[in-house]
Amino acid sequence: MNYSYGKTAHIPYTAGQLCAYAFADKDVAENFCLEDIFFLREPADSVLEKISDPAVAAFSTYIWNCNFNKEVARRIKEKYPDCVVIFGGHHVAPGGGMLEECPQIDYLLHGEGEVIFRRLLRSLIGLDAAKDIPGISMRTADGILTNPEMISTECDFPSPYLNGYFDKILKENPDKEFMALIETSRGCPNSCAYCDWSCMKSKIRKFPIERIYGEIEWMKDNRIHGLGAADSNFGMFKRDEEITDKIVEIKQQTGLPVGFQTSYAKNSTQTVFNIGLKLEKSRLNKGITLSFQSMDKDVLKNIGRENISIEYYSELMELYNNAGVATYTELILGLPGETVESFVNGIDKLLTLGQHNSLYIHNCEWLPCSVMGTEEYVKRHKIGLSHIPLNQPHREPEENDNVPEWSSIVTSTYSMTNDDWKKMNLISFAVQCYHHMGLLQFFSIYLFQEGLCSYKNFYSSFLNHIMSNPETVAGRAFAIIEKHLDEVLAETGTLSCADERFGKVLWTFEEYAYLCTVYELDRFYDEIADFLSGFGIEKDIFDELLKFQREMPKRPFDSHKELELNYDFTSYFLNALDGKHIPLEKTVNTVSVDAKPFESWSDFARIVAWYGKKDSNSTYIKVSKRSNS
Repeated sequence: MNYSYGKTAHIPYTAGQLCAYAFADKDVAENFCLEDIFFLREPADSVLEKISDPAVAAFSTYIWNCNFNKEVARRIKEKYPDCVVIFGGHHVAPGGGMLEECPQIDYLLHGEGEVIFRRLLRSLIGLDAAKDIPGISMRTADGILTNPEMISTECDFPSPYLNGYFDKILKENPDKEFMALIETSRGCPNSCAYCDWSCMKSKIRKFPIERIYGEIEWMKDNRIHGLGAADSNFGMFKRDEEITDKIVEIKQQTGLPVGFQTSYAKNSTQTVFNIGLKLEKSRLNKGITLSFQSMDKDVLKNIGRENISIEYYSELMELYNNAGVATYTELILGLPGETVESFVNGIDKLLTLGQHNSLYIHNCEWLPCSVMGTEEYVKRHKIGLSHIPLNQPHREPEENDNVPEWSSIVTSTYSMTNDDWKKMNLISFAVQCYHHMGLLQFFSIYLFQEGLCSYKNFYSSFLNHIMSNPETVAGRAFAIIEKHLDEVLAETGTLSCADERFGKVLWTFEEYAYLCTVYELDRFYDEIADFLSGFGIEKDIFDELLKFQREMPKRPFDSHKELELNYDFTSYFLNALDGKHIPLEKTVNTVSVDAKPFESWSDFARIVAWYGKKDSNSTYIKVSKRSNS
């Protein structure tokens, strides 16, 4: 069960997958019937009203529903004490601790669920022995038994889509725009300490291509709005290009899906590039990941990760930029070994290498099934956590939801104090908002290219300036963000915020700062002009550059506008975004922009700040037309 995201909802792939495999067993199908799959988080009372005398209630748990699942399970057990309650999923920690905590749960299933869930159902009708099932925790006369997880080898599972397990959900929810997942492969070759895929005890297996194509056709026939692949390394196999072709084909036929998202192969290959090019041309690309997590060697050693070389990353940036394929680079804030200095230097390095499209900086979330989740790892690296209300941006705030969910955020390590954590967050929000969302990008690129200021010095100085001027547009936004960060450290707040002006959505802090700034954009540039003038740009260039920077960010109600300039900034910055430094040419030119106004601030916020962040959709630079006088 998951939260709503406006009209958007996720098809409950995991639940359907478990059911499709379980009920493919003749004995299970003869002795059980599937009554319902609950997928939307609704009041617990409403769930209970729809359940009548169940034999089994099985819960797939993760961060967004673990406590809610426990509460629903408690009520089911209270009303129907003979009902067998089963918990599985990534938020079931190793061992039987959840059984000690929750008397309403009868069985825990650890690891991949299809085989062990089917076997458990068979044990309930006397055809298997629960105590012999791998990856199970259960109560016995001798105490809690936990068996080692199985090493998974299967992948030829029946499809929940093709076997009709979601037909009822689609029929009963015609107003929803559904997001669907497919799996083309399962398993991960990497062992990153922060990730709960790192403990999966199986090699990578490929799903049958016939199943994958059949599911994509099902997406077409059922008007699925958005599509994702639940793979760890999409693009690792050559056939992933052919799968992409199939997705592009249904997009061309129906206009859907609106986008395709997945986790791409970590060591980006020609196959990933080819996939990105196809997705870009068909307007499906939501950004190709060029992932680092950290730029520091000690941090990478601590988390068991190897990055691509800086030289190869630079080649990839040039390749993708020249082809016009949107990329984004991910970093994780709070990994053990990271310091304020190494973190800021890492951001500076990525900007210097040309990552001006999108930078995603995630706070490290402690996950119980990861290597980082072990007691030994926590002690060795002195991991300090803040337990805060669920960190899940873009969902609608649930005013009547009285079962809170919690995130555990790493806010201190042996190399990072709480104060360091806050400093790192503030600089990360400043760079993501004002650089990658375009509000000061052209100034910072010009200063760097002309040798006047490094990226880290520019954004560090900018952050100091706005924090010292809390009455300004940017200063007000960052004062609010700093207050939220203090609340996170005090475990009374979370890493997102709402603002009625921009719709009923929880925003990340960089998105919030962006929206607040665009809301008063002219005032922002008036206030920041003195700061920008202090970097030594020649006055005539400065005045023209400020004019260009002021008009390039998208605004919600823009239509047609023309900008008369004496310098060819469009060519200069298009070259810079492609990794080329071409001298700025002094020539009279007109920049012309045609834009379709948005109907509301909430539409603008959703489409530009949320949907458009990964493909750098917040400025007009790539769609502007220039004519020379």
